[in-house]
Amino acid sequence: MRRLVLDPSLCTGCLSCVTHCSGKHEGHYHPLSSRRRVEIEPFTGENRHFYCRQCDSPSCAAACPEGAIERNEVTGAWVIDYGKCTGCLACVEACPFSAIFRDPVSGRVIKCDLCGGEPECALVCKLGALTFK
Repeated sequence: MRRLVLDPSLCTGCLSCVTHCSGKHEGHYHPLSSRRRVEIEPFTGENRHFYCRQCDSPSCAAACPEGAIERNEVTGAWVIDYGKCTGCLACVEACPFSAIFRDPVSGRVIKCDLCGGEPECALVCKLGALTFK
C-alpha cells in the first residue's frame, strides 16, 4: 500500500499542504479544517506534523463504538463513514499520532482519506517534503 512519507528536513512550514487539504475537503481555507496539522516553533522554525499514518491495525478504528472507521479497499485508506459516526471522539483519543481532529467549522471528526488515492498535500508540496510512495 502507498503511504504519505514526510521528510521534515525539507519542510519550510509554508502550510500549502494544510491549506490545500482544507480547501479540497471542506471548501474553505482554514488550518483547523485540514486533515493534517503542522505546528511551527516560531523561534527555531522547526515544525511538527500531525497526519494519519494509515496504520495496519489502527487504534482509532478499534476504539470506534459504531464501526465508523473502515478501510477503503481501493485506496487502502482508513476513512470515516459519516452515516455511522456519532462524533463521540473516541477515535481522536485513541490515535497515537494525534492525527484525527474535530473540525471547528463543521463539528465533524476528520482524518486523512488520502484524497481518494491522490493526496493533495503531496501534490502541492513543491519541495518534496511530502511524497506519496
